[in-house]
Amino acid sequence: MSESKELVTVTVDGTAVQVPKGTNLIEVARKAGVEIPHYCYHPNLSIAGNCRMCQVQVEGMPKLTIACNTGATDGMVVRTQKVSEDVAEAQRATLEFLLINHPLDCTVCDQAGHCKLQDYYYEYNGRASRFVENKVNKIKAEPVGPEVIYDGERCIVCTRCVRFCEEVTETSEFGVFNRGDKSVIGIHPGAELDNPFSGVVVDLCPVGALTHRRWRFNTRIWYTQEVNTVCTGCSTGCNAKVAVRDGKIVQVKARLNEDVNKEWMCDEGRYGFDRFQPKHRVVGPIVSGMDSDWTSAVNSSKALLGGEEPAAVLLSPFLTLEEVWVAMMFARDVMGLDAASGNIAMQLRRRDLSKLEQILVSPDYAPNARAAQLFGLCGNEESWREAVERHYESVLKQISSGSAKRILLVGEGAVAEADCDAALVKGLRSASVSLALCASHPESDPVAAACSVVLPGRTVHEKNGVMLNRDARLQRLRMLLQGPIGTQPEWMLLANLASGLGKKILPAEVTDDRGLFRAMTGSLESLSGATLVRIGDSGIELEEAAGGKDGSSDPAAV
Repeated sequence: MSESKELVTVTVDGTAVQVPKGTNLIEVARKAGVEIPHYCYHPNLSIAGNCRMCQVQVEGMPKLTIACNTGATDGMVVRTQKVSEDVAEAQRATLEFLLINHPLDCTVCDQAGHCKLQDYYYEYNGRASRFVENKVNKIKAEPVGPEVIYDGERCIVCTRCVRFCEEVTETSEFGVFNRGDKSVIGIHPGAELDNPFSGVVVDLCPVGALTHRRWRFNTRIWYTQEVNTVCTGCSTGCNAKVAVRDGKIVQVKARLNEDVNKEWMCDEGRYGFDRFQPKHRVVGPIVSGMDSDWTSAVNSSKALLGGEEPAAVLLSPFLTLEEVWVAMMFARDVMGLDAASGNIAMQLRRRDLSKLEQILVSPDYAPNARAAQLFGLCGNEESWREAVERHYESVLKQISSGSAKRILLVGEGAVAEADCDAALVKGLRSASVSLALCASHPESDPVAAACSVVLPGRTVHEKNGVMLNRDARLQRLRMLLQGPIGTQPEWMLLANLASGLGKKILPAEVTDDRGLFRAMTGSLESLSGATLVRIGDSGIELEEAAGGKDGSSDPAAV
């Protein structure tokens, strides 16, 4: 897409549109509501112009031209395959040429069902093959790295993978070898595709020549439910399309969002969704290390009620924005704490990143950590990340020193694994009450084992809600997996616990996650203009959610 601000008028199949001068004709046609088929073109990669599928007819030009490498000029008249038989026939011939040596692997290919060769064949060709010679045999199922495998017979040499490794990661593992119908993509001698974004090349491949080694032959895409959500591996919040089958995540693809992750995604996020699902789950209240019931759990939690004893609250960065809001109300109305008390914090630990990881990855494992800034947990300090981490360390010390006697841990990951030392365990055990809302069973979680009361929460993949990424962008988190019977989202556990303790923190009409979202946005000025429809699949900036306001927090409304 051109950066020019000068607008020109282009007519595509009779529809006039205004676009910045120099915009390539694929994007111009898209704005006019016309899809021009293409393989090698990608909006975030350089133009290669080698697949020839995007040919169009431009008035005044003597022959057809490729749309990807033709810029818009004022008064340009373009005809696509929709209205020009010459263009349609050229695309049919090009597709036939691309399919000449292609193997009939559709029955076993992982790309079947979302393959552009399949889609375009049925839409733009649909002819029986006229090829009677022997097909060229190429490399079959060759591992090119720890996560990716290459099938040269399926490759149409669009070079998307080559350009990504040259232009984005700048690691240049791939190259094009040989000539003509013998051309293949290959790894340079002595190299291996093992950069932190290696899985992206599978997303970029339009035809199934590059596939995931760990997900190879694991399912057919039409047997899965695909969900548009965000990656919770860090606070970048990469947009992802996740395929789920039989209660398991079977494939993850990056989803295009120019404002967040383009169409890239790190391997740690893509292949790490399972790390948020504990093997041993809490499925009912646990009191003093023994399976119990709700009534006993409430009675054992009465010491949380506001009193003279010092209190501490730690929030998981894997909570949704709505759950953080409910937790703040619980801290205020039940425990007598407010955001400025210095007794409430969100878990955040920075990590060191390589120069390559810094392309996309954030220096934390906390997808919703910036919610702490929204709710006033780090004051007015400019560097929100350092402030949140400092406040987290302060509350940890309160617990480890034994000074906090009323302790509430909300959500899986409220305490970082590296921070669970003997002093913290001792502090939790010595408190009048230490309550954990989490998914991990005390048998495998030392933090939960040290708490006097444990309530069965859910993981980040078992709930719907809104997340606030590092750039203060509201994005929708969608449920991928059903939580075990007996578990509840943390907001519901907090509301029910407050009710059992004689406090009411949510309106009676809030019965599901949508009602909760409406209640939150109705209470917070900084979210007053946000709706789930506006957030959609791409998200909105916090300033937009505030209806044009500066998006600053409003702790008094919490």
